[in-house]
Amino acid sequence: MIRRRCGGACASLIVLILLVSCGSPANPTAGATNTPAIRSTPSQTQAPTPSPTTTAAATVSELTAIAALVYPNCTPANCVGGAMFTTCDASSSGADVFASCPLTARLIAQLRQDVQGVPSAPDPIGGGQDPEWTTRTVTASPSATGGIAQVVLGFGPGTAPEKYDLVVVVQASQLLVDDLYCTGADASANDVFAPGWITRSVCTT
Repeated sequence: MIRRRCGGACASLIVLILLVSCGSPANPTAGATNTPAIRSTPSQTQAPTPSPTTTAAATVSELTAIAALVYPNCTPANCVGGAMFTTCDASSSGADVFASCPLTARLIAQLRQDVQGVPSAPDPIGGGQDPEWTTRTVTASPSATGGIAQVVLGFGPGTAPEKYDLVVVVQASQLLVDDLYCTGADASANDVFAPGWITRSVCTT
């Protein structure tokens, strides 16, 4: 008889048979599993980023553009004859009279108050009842908070031009006009927030 030697493999098989015969479980039970504990980690919620605000000074071109919105080019609907420029509220009325104007809420409220109850009130932006001009020039002076746009509106040779200073401020990253007064006048006595401004709405020098 030839005996085959199985070496270490046979020895391992014998040990396994003995373990099973002694009652040791062949498969681990659910209670015997070594499931690693789940460790809670603190939440890493990112804090909201604050909305950016602009701190840059306005440019000359930006102030000039604001002035052009307040005293825009005429259209066939709001000008007659050879007029070229008018006010942003021309031909408007009701609650949306200043909808096309880049004005702060504070200025809009004051302009409404100026004309409230005034029969045939002049246009509170300037120029009398029917504001129309043939020329418009703008000189801008930027500042850290906005700037001043000086507007000269003319009717042609032989007539005195109207001159207005628009005080422009930055609000919610927008450039808006917050005050209006006659160029060369004392702003504290001639701006739109001073009593009686409506009687000086035509700023000729």
